[in-house]
This record gives sequence, structure tokens and C-alpha cells, in this order.
Amino acid sequence: MDFRLSGGRQFVRVQLARLGLRQWQQEAEDLAQGAEGVEWLFGPDSMLAYDRVKTHGYAIRIECRTVGATREVRVGTQLPGGTIEWTTLSECSMTREGIVTPSLAHTPKGVMPRRSSEVAATAAQVFFQLADDTVAFTGAIPRNDVRPPAGTTGRVYDADIQPAGAAVLQARIVLPSITPTPKPSRVYLLGDGVTLTPLGADVGAPEDTPAWLILASRARRLDAREAAAWNGLRPALPESTATGHTQTSRPTPAPDVLRPRLSDPEMVASLRRNLERIARSRGRVAWPTLVRTIGNGAESITPEHRLKLLVAMDFPRTQDRPVLSSLLTTGGDGPASFFADVLTALGWAPGTSTQEVHRIHQQELERVYQLCGARRAEASPSRKAAAAKAPPASAGHPQGVQEPQKPQLGREPISPASLPTLQLVLALREHLRARAENGAADMTWRELSEMTGFAFRLLSDERCANLLFRVDEPLQDGGLMYAALVVAEDGNPLPYFAAILQRHGRPVPGLASEVHWARQLEVGRIRDAYTDAERRRKTVGTGPSDAASAPEARSGSELQAHVSEVAAIGTLTGLRWRFDRARQTGELAEAKRVWQEAGRVYGTKLTPENQAKYRNHLRDMSDWVRDRENENVLAELRPLLDNLAQKDGAAAASTLRDELNKAKELKRKYHGKLPEDVQAALRASEEGLDDLTASRNEVSVPDPETDHESRTSREKLSELAAIVRAALEDAAHGGTTTTWSTIRHRPGVELPHLHPDDQGEVLVLADADTPMSEPLLSALVTTNNGELHPLYRHVAYSLGRELPASQDELHAQWQLDVLRLYGLWKHR
Repeated sequence: MDFRLSGGRQFVRVQLARLGLRQWQQEAEDLAQGAEGVEWLFGPDSMLAYDRVKTHGYAIRIECRTVGATREVRVGTQLPGGTIEWTTLSECSMTREGIVTPSLAHTPKGVMPRRSSEVAATAAQVFFQLADDTVAFTGAIPRNDVRPPAGTTGRVYDADIQPAGAAVLQARIVLPSITPTPKPSRVYLLGDGVTLTPLGADVGAPEDTPAWLILASRARRLDAREAAAWNGLRPALPESTATGHTQTSRPTPAPDVLRPRLSDPEMVASLRRNLERIARSRGRVAWPTLVRTIGNGAESITPEHRLKLLVAMDFPRTQDRPVLSSLLTTGGDGPASFFADVLTALGWAPGTSTQEVHRIHQQELERVYQLCGARRAEASPSRKAAAAKAPPASAGHPQGVQEPQKPQLGREPISPASLPTLQLVLALREHLRARAENGAADMTWRELSEMTGFAFRLLSDERCANLLFRVDEPLQDGGLMYAALVVAEDGNPLPYFAAILQRHGRPVPGLASEVHWARQLEVGRIRDAYTDAERRRKTVGTGPSDAASAPEARSGSELQAHVSEVAAIGTLTGLRWRFDRARQTGELAEAKRVWQEAGRVYGTKLTPENQAKYRNHLRDMSDWVRDRENENVLAELRPLLDNLAQKDGAAAASTLRDELNKAKELKRKYHGKLPEDVQAALRASEEGLDDLTASRNEVSVPDPETDHESRTSREKLSELAAIVRAALEDAAHGGTTTTWSTIRHRPGVELPHLHPDDQGEVLVLADADTPMSEPLLSALVTTNNGELHPLYRHVAYSLGRELPASQDELHAQWQLDVLRLYGLWKHR
């Protein structure tokens, strides 16, 4: 997209499409010859901006984002080092020297980064380099009204600081923007390049401006034991306790959230042990009786919490793992009243009939008895006699449950080596999030093996690292990294934790001690997030009776929608793993199949919010597949054109025509515009064939009437359009595309062979009644290899539909139209 200003002397090029470096350099030279100044605006993913930074010191990017119901244009200034500072279009201005953003300055030397101009105009200041972990601070107050000093970036805070062995004083602190906002009630320690600079007394500055400025790249939150060493700092009370009663004795830190004495994973492990013991004696138990055996703090479990615990106990659903919840009863021989909810959460179809639930219950009950080695009481007379002499059940054991004299050990975890990655990832994600909700304590692989039933010790470090990476994928900038909860047996970070950080795009520490603090930072984010969420829930929450009844009111449709959404995201994660594997091995056919399957899941199973999250994943798949297909086309097309160029006049015209037709067919398979040299060679071959035909044969002018008679009449085209639209609607219902060959040979319908112009007219007539708010059904017509049909643009233009001019954007628009048609026609 181009703009000319000042009578054509200034030129602005918005470069959103992909462009090679040499091609861009040539275009930049050509544009510079016809204008006094050329300003380039690059897309958010363009690699050309890096070359622009090398030559000009900065580059400008542009993107569009959805804010509410409107689209907002954002302008980014890319600086050396890869930093991009974004702002809105209204904050930018256009000058004779180019576009000026808040990160740029208009100077006599031209437009240049603001920090460079300010640093060049500012005299060198005195600063002192401090050792890491020697300065602590608390009571940090954000100063959004104060800009960072020249030559620095980040957020500004005023806080009380205490250098090691010194008194407390006030100072201004600048921390990186990615650092979580320090809480006034916590004590933090500064590290990674700490510098101390005197601020000086500026004219007009407020009287309370601190006299010292501290810059640091890291701030680590201290726990209560570490914070006690900095006895001069007095953190502010949290808001939740600021209005409480004044304590006369020495205060003791209280937990932020009141929780039961047993965490969820501990209760799940206790439930599993007790139910397996009950199964060995072929017994059953009621939920209240089972809860009393767990321990203190478990009596107040709500129905929603009960469902969560039972699902965690029986997850994942596998062939060799029965449902232990089938041992629970609410009276009688049938299943418990909540057993159907457990089945639904484990993956059975929602809304299962009562008869089917009873059948599944009997099946799973027998599987539990067989797995735990239970035998029927009638099988052994000596067992009956032993049971008659046994003392009454104690309070620690439920009535009707017999404790064996020699309890068997729990079954060994199964090997996960042959299980799908997606199944293991879902199991890990479930248990790690449960641990996060109950204090975010560290976990080892041994504990995870006990909770999930999978022997993770049998897996290699490489696969374990990949599983933990998939648990949090895709990880947003402010997302929680649950994999940080997993530690080695000695409590240190896993040896491959730094590699997981790198794959997520998080800062990668270089030293072992830095890896430890990086993991602590991620764990701290998890604890803060769940503590704040619990505090908000208590602030606006309902009473105990309402909380207990709320889960029962949850509708089956909501649960079904949630399960379907989670399953779709899990399917996409598994498809992305298959695609990455196919890309590594170069299997184009497999990668294309996975990409098309992911497109169907994306278009029909995800909500608009999740579609926005996974759109870049689909685009990445599409770009790779199309690039590889283009490479294959060029590898076949170039030698063919070279062979055509070497043909002399003795070659038969029919041979040249066949080879030229093959070249044109390859051209249609190419995505986008062919390279210039290939286009020139193709035109030369066409001209050579025309010259050869003209020199050997007399030119005969075809009779216009004969050509006209071979074309189909308008009335016949209207009849064919109705047949074609019915075929396209069937394809949309089935969630698939079609071809002209498939439409022509539909069972019960035989369409004649149509001229290409007649094919376009039939599609125009077939889509004549399609509403403007819906995509054209003709988008489902593809080439024989499943790609965009050349008539797609013609039909849209004939019906007044606007399409992008770029071939890449046109292809992306076509893909979105196909996915929208799948979603619209799925339930029609």
C-alpha cells in the first residue's frame, strides 16, 4: 500500500506482504530515485525491519488489533536489540523528515531514537556500580507520571531501600517492564547490574523527589525468613489485614487463604488408597463414610469439590484403568447419584441414559474387583469362617467393609512410553493445576507418578521436557507456567528447566543460581494469581449454603460445552505436535493432512476467543506447507522450461504444446506469483510455440458461429446452477471441499463438460442468492489437489464481493471462507 504526500515528494510504503531482502533493497532504491524521502512501515512479523534498523537506527512497524467492537491501528518503533515500543496512531505525527513516534525525536540531524538524541545531548552522569543482592526495598509505589531517565526503559517506582549494613532511605527505582509489579507489603532484593546515581535538584521538581536513583534488571521477592534479615524495612500491611484489630504481641504471618489441612492431591491419594483397600474385600462404601477416613478438614467438601476430587482420582480414562468411583454408593445396589457426572467429566458422552449408566457402573465395578485381586465370598469356605470370627468394624473402617489380614501393595504405575503425548499432557496439566490451587507447593516426578498412575521415571529427559513444555503451550506473556512446580528429588530445578524457558520465549538464565531464581519467579506468579483470585472470590462470594448448592445447578449443556472446548484444544495441541514432527522429518504430505485437520477443528470447535489465540498456529502451518509446495513446483518447473528453451525448430509442435501445457499446470499449483525469471521463461516458451505454429501452418480463422454453438445456453446454465448449488450445500454439510470432476459425476446426476467461462457463470448463478453476510459457497470448489480455484476471484468480483489484491492475502481469505462455511452449514 503506497501513499504520496507533499505533491509526490514524500512517499510512504506500507509493506505487509512477505518480500525477499534483495527484492526489497531494489524496490527501496527505485522508490528513492523518484521522491525526496521514502518512509517504510513493516508488518508485525516482517524480517525486513531488522535490516532497516541496521541502516537507519530504527524501523517502524504497524498492525491492527481488535479492541472491543472496533479495530485499532498500532504503530511500533523497533530499536536496536530487537525492542519494539508500541503506541497508537494518534500519538504519531508526520514531518518532512518522516514519521515521528513517541519513541523517536525530530532533531536537526533528522529523525532518530529519542534515547539516542537525549543521551547525546546529556552530559555524562556519575554513577556507582553496586554488588548484586546487597540492596533491598519495600513499600514500592508506581510512578506512572514519571518517565524513566534518558537512555533507560522500564517502570518507575518510589520505595524505601536499605543497602546492606546501612540505614533505610528513600530512592527512585527503575525496573524492566517485564518485571511483575512489586507489592508494597513485600520485601524485594535487587540484582543483575545494580547502579546508584544521584538525581540532583532539578528546578521545579517536587520537594519529595528522592535524592537517589537505582537501576536494576531483576527484583526477587523474599520470603519471611529472608526478609527478617533486613530489619530496617517495615513493609506495609496487606489491604486484607489493614483494617483488622491491632495486635499487642509480636505478629505472626497468617496465610492469605484459609485452606483445609490436606491438599487436593493428598486427599486424592487417600481416596485412592481407601477405595483400593475396600475393593480387595469386594465391598462398597458411602461418600460420608469414606470422607471420615480421610482426616481432619475433609468434612466440608462441597459437591463441586467432590466431583473434582473423584475426576482427579480416576483421570485419565484408559483401557487398563477402571473407575474407582464405581465403589461409591448412595443406597441400594446401583451407582451413586453423582456417578453420571463423573463419567461425563472423564470423557463419556453427556446425557447418557440411566440404563447405560447402570451398565457402565456394573462393568467398571467388576473391573475394579478384578484389578485389586478381590474374590467372591462364596469362593472359599475358610474365608467365610474367618469372616464370622472377625471382630466388629472399628470407627476407622466403614461398616460392611472387611480389612484383609495382609494388605496388598498398590499396583505399580504403568509405563507411559507407548501412550500418546496428548494423554500424558492432559494428566500432568490436571494435577499441576490442582496443586496450584492448593498452595503451589513443589512436586517431583515421583509424586506425579503416584497421582497419575504413569511411571514417568521410564521416560527420557528429552520427552519429560517436551511434556512439561506442552502443559503450558501456548504460553502468553503474562501466562502462568505450571511446569515450574516440578522439581528434582533434591528440590533443585530440573536440569532442562532453562530449555523449557527458552522454548516459551522467557528470559534464559546463564548460571545455576539464576535458574533457581527464575523458577521461583514463575512459582511466585502462580501463588500470587491464585491468592488474589481466592481473595476476590471471598470478597464477592456467596454464603456457604449458596456455595454448596451452586454446583448442583450447573446445567448439562454448560458441562458439555466445556468438555467439547477442552477436547478441541487438546486435539489442536496434539495436531501441532504431529505437524512439528512432520516438519522436522520433511514429510510434506503428512504435514498437509495435519494442517487441514487442524483447520477443520479450528473453524468448527473453537470459540472466537480461542480462535484468536490459535490463529498464528494455523498461519504458521499454512505458510510452511505452501512454501514447501512452491519449492517442489519450482524444482520441477525450472528444468522443464530449460528443456523447452533448448528445443530447436525441428521439434514437433505437438511435443512442445504438451510440455508447455504441463508447465502451465505446474504454474497453477504454485501459490502466489512466480519468480520473474520463471515468468519470463514461460512467456518465451509460449511465444516460441506461436512462432513455430505460424511458420508451419496457415492461420485459419474459426467461425464465430461454430464457437458460439459450442457454448451452453443461458437457460441450461440456470438449470445446472441449481444442481451445483445442491452439491455445494452437501459438501458444506459434510465439512469438506469438492472439485468440478466430483460434481460432474455425482450419483444420479451427469453434468456435461463445460467451457471454463461457463463454469464461472454457473458458479455465479449458484451463489446469486447467498446473503452478503455469508461466504460464497463456490469457495468450496477447489483444484484437483485441493487448492484455491482460479474462478474464486472471478465469482466474488461478479457478485460485488471485495477481495484482497495480494495473492497471499487472497489465499488466507479463501481459507477463512471455507472454515466459516463449515461452521455455518454444520447444523443447518
